[in-house]
Amino acid sequence: MTYTDAAWWAGDPTGTPPVLFDETVRTSRYLTMSDGTRLAIDLTLPAGLPAGAQLPTLVSFTPYVRGMDFRGPFAEKLLAMMGKAEFDWGRAFARLGYAHLVVEIRGAGASFGTKRSIFVKELVADGGEVLDWIVEQPWSNGRVGATGISALGLTSMMLATGKHPALKAIAPRFTVFDVFCAVHPGGLLENRFLTDIGRSLRAMDMGRLHEAMETPLQQTAVQLLVRGVRGVDGDRDGSQLRAAQAEHEHNEGFDKDIAAVRLRDDRLPHSSVEATLDTQSPFRLLPDIVASGVAVYAYGGWLDAAFQREMIHLFMNVDDDASRLILGPWPHGARIYSSPLVAEDGRASEFDQAAELVRFFDPHLRDIDRRVDGEDRVQYFTMGEERWKSAPTWPPPGLTTRRMHLQANGGLVDDVPTASTTTYLVDREATTGVWSRYGKHLSGGIEAARYPDRQAADRRLLHFTSAPLTDDVEVTGHAVAEIQLTCDTVDASLFVYLEDVDPLGKPLVVTDSCLRLSMRAEGDEPPYRVAGVWHPGTSSDVAPVRPGDPMTVRLDLIPTSWLIRKGHRLRLAIAGADVDNFVMVPEGGRAPTFEIFTGGDEPSFIDLPVMPRQGAS
Repeated sequence: MTYTDAAWWAGDPTGTPPVLFDETVRTSRYLTMSDGTRLAIDLTLPAGLPAGAQLPTLVSFTPYVRGMDFRGPFAEKLLAMMGKAEFDWGRAFARLGYAHLVVEIRGAGASFGTKRSIFVKELVADGGEVLDWIVEQPWSNGRVGATGISALGLTSMMLATGKHPALKAIAPRFTVFDVFCAVHPGGLLENRFLTDIGRSLRAMDMGRLHEAMETPLQQTAVQLLVRGVRGVDGDRDGSQLRAAQAEHEHNEGFDKDIAAVRLRDDRLPHSSVEATLDTQSPFRLLPDIVASGVAVYAYGGWLDAAFQREMIHLFMNVDDDASRLILGPWPHGARIYSSPLVAEDGRASEFDQAAELVRFFDPHLRDIDRRVDGEDRVQYFTMGEERWKSAPTWPPPGLTTRRMHLQANGGLVDDVPTASTTTYLVDREATTGVWSRYGKHLSGGIEAARYPDRQAADRRLLHFTSAPLTDDVEVTGHAVAEIQLTCDTVDASLFVYLEDVDPLGKPLVVTDSCLRLSMRAEGDEPPYRVAGVWHPGTSSDVAPVRPGDPMTVRLDLIPTSWLIRKGHRLRLAIAGADVDNFVMVPEGGRAPTFEIFTGGDEPSFIDLPVMPRQGAS
């Protein structure tokens, strides 16, 4: 069978934006802000634009870099062949009839100034001046959209809070709504991601791009192919670039703050102002985003750490008729088709991301509606079935709950079993590997998210497996696991994996969750609408583990959509470590021992959100 993640509208002339221009041209320059700080920009326009023609504009504000200064065209082509070069969004958008502007924020790339850990205020002020400049240009139709991946998606939401009249729509992609929940899922620090991104940020800020690479061989290759950060047109001797980078010496590191805090209300130690992670979180800016009146497209991938949950929460909390949500079979950035059925092939995505974004922006920026028949506000991809589906809301209507209970003999059953216990000594070497949803692909997006050797990995875990399914089961939405247990250490981490085991015994990870046991307390009043379980993670909610005392722990698994085929089995696997991706809890000393209680009056179970199947018995 041939699988594809191509869009639901692919091949439909009504829904497909036409290519209007074959060639494009990119120029760069400095824009001077009202306080004298100069920001570096790249502007991409269609080549040969007729006199008097006016275009809508898409803008991205980046804390990274606009691009690299290659040592000749061969070097750029070689990196592109290796899959290491950035996708040219400017060219893609310009060919579809848009102007595209990339702005390096203060302290980034070739821009002057310094970068603050909390940069909302400066970004909103500078963003307003940049938008003023855009609408004054002869090629501008006066309407602007903002988009970007990861931190660039975060800045698009910040930009909306300025309520500039030209900004009509934003499409934040693969990014955060609640910073604490996104990078401390379940209260556990994603140390691999933060190590990788921190190294890259400092290398980019200072123009030493080779230092972003992980190995000496990679560093040498980049030094041979890349001079450094690309300056602006006219800076022939690089003096302006060097002067800008000298000002970056005093940059603050938001990633350092993320890694330093443990709790939601911890002060950020590297910030020059009093702040917490919530200060930088879009959920705190939600009233201004809503008041701006911008249309919002929340854009995520099922294999992108916990960021798809962030995009779901953004959509749920904006929730107007113009808002949209997409959830595809992608890791960070969507360059790779990463459904576990094809992830090992490392195949490129066939989904035209630029065209889909233009389809969203068109109604708001040039009064063109490209929706096809039956197109709802929510589009999601069901893995295992490998098919796009749609719904008017999230979670999709019609879901039912199937509760499956953990059984002491390693079973996973529908009926409540007899009360019993199972003991598990945590294997501190257990891991999902460096390429899992929380792995290295987050810092580059050029590799598939994948779980190699899962059968071997499961041998380090405690698992509970069902009998072969008598019908197909589609799990779509937010599963919740409730585990009754004791732990013999003062704190520990708990990892839960839902797996699809084929008739030959090969397991694929459907979804997962993690939780620091001392942060198991649940809150009654989340600060925004949530799907699943809310763990506040503040200092007042810390509940120390008392060794030997029974605990009820609830974990909401990362949302997904997955079809488990008839004859396959469901497995719930439990671990106490993911050594390649998360900080160990406890950090030193002996490994914890869990005693898992199953059955009886207080059973351990998982609630699966199940979408009924047509024709199922």
